[in-house]
Amino acid sequence: MSRPPTEKKGPSLQEALTRATRLLEEAGIDSARLDAEILLGEVMGLPRHQLYARLHDTLEKKPLGRFKRAISKRSKRIPLQYLVGHVEFMSLDFLIKKGIFIPRPETELVVEAVLERADVSKEVKILDIGTGSGNIAVSLAVMIAGARVYASDISQKALILARLNAERYLVEDRVSFLHGSRYEPFEGLGLEGHVDFIVSNPPYVPEGEWKALQPEVRDYEDPLALLGGGEGLDCYRVIVKGAPKWLRPGGWLVLELGEDQADRVEALLRGVAELGDITLVKDLQGIRRVIIARQREG
Repeated sequence: MSRPPTEKKGPSLQEALTRATRLLEEAGIDSARLDAEILLGEVMGLPRHQLYARLHDTLEKKPLGRFKRAISKRSKRIPLQYLVGHVEFMSLDFLIKKGIFIPRPETELVVEAVLERADVSKEVKILDIGTGSGNIAVSLAVMIAGARVYASDISQKALILARLNAERYLVEDRVSFLHGSRYEPFEGLGLEGHVDFIVSNPPYVPEGEWKALQPEVRDYEDPLALLGGGEGLDCYRVIVKGAPKWLRPGGWLVLELGEDQADRVEALLRGVAELGDITLVKDLQGIRRVIIARQREG
């Protein structure tokens, strides 16, 4: 009498990770092992660090199938953040969706610059131009109890997601999300001359550099959130020129910079008589990443 066929045992977590890492390496992904671990953690519903205690466990059929599909998508250079659906920023967890600009760690310097200068004993009025997922606006609302943030974006899809992120941290009553370009959505709100901070991580990639970007950026993120014209300075020109109308005396303009743009943006700021006290902040790679200017008093 023949024995019934036995179901084939799945691979261990270690074996699945090894295979997935190899596939991602072949796709040219530098962080192959890390990405594989993060995706497996998502599939298993486990924090990444807990995987190490279970590397010899068997990966069952259904989670194995989900893991394989996720690795296949990542090997096509779909950004990891779009696959897991969230991203950490300022130690907060933000929802993210395909086509919406993914928050980067260096943008935390913008938030930190505001936190260092804000008078938290008062209401702090903030304009956030090009809010994207709302990471800057929501972080500031969470971290400054008196913050009143007005955040604009030209993408309705981004604004829907930003509102979800505000609701996630219970600050939706202190962050207004407005549809439109640059300063236009703030007109008619009585904010002229009363704003404490204008913040922005504007589109700053020169059009000629688009094709040379990583596939994750070039093929999947929104070009409108990235391209800043021929020199990458189009948005800076508008934001810098318009800032004096909105800032109160002593108010601050805080802008993220693209690599090698510091000198040119500083020149724009120096060309506006109402702005001074210019400061540059470097990121961990030594790149001048954030520029800060202040509205002159009197």
